[in-house]
Amino acid sequence: MEIKLADTPEKFQPMAQELVPPLVELLRARNELELEIHRRFQVLEAEKPALGIPKNQIHPDDPALWEEYRRRYLELVEPRCAPGLLKYGAAGSCGSPARYDSLFQDPEGRVTFTMKSAKRATVETSCRKSWEHRYRFTLKPFERGWLIAGIEYSFGGETGWHAEHYV
Repeated sequence: MEIKLADTPEKFQPMAQELVPPLVELLRARNELELEIHRRFQVLEAEKPALGIPKNQIHPDDPALWEEYRRRYLELVEPRCAPGLLKYGAAGSCGSPARYDSLFQDPEGRVTFTMKSAKRATVETSCRKSWEHRYRFTLKPFERGWLIAGIEYSFGGETGWHAEHYV
């Protein structure tokens, strides 16, 4: 995926290759986890009629699946997030399409890197698979390296951004 630079002085431009690829790989891994759990949830849903479980009730294995999702999600993203970013814990849902499917499926998906100071960088993803999806990740340096300190989203051509609580 090509990285576009925006408002980034020359001295910070090499940081794009250092920060963006690991972030994109984290988003890809998070996306794959979401799709895997969703597929497994669908298998459990399909088993319910044979077990005599009404559609509006949960499968006996649902709680363990969701617990596994929360555990694996946090194991994946927590080391890459600034303290306090995940104050709400793990993402509470998954589905198909997964959160970042459009980024990886849209041939016109873009990644834009902006860094104006040594204390902050932003990575914005944008894609138009069905409608415009944009995510903006704020990265800041910590003792453990550059971590995700904030996430925002914007859909459908909105000009403003909304706070996101989950990677």
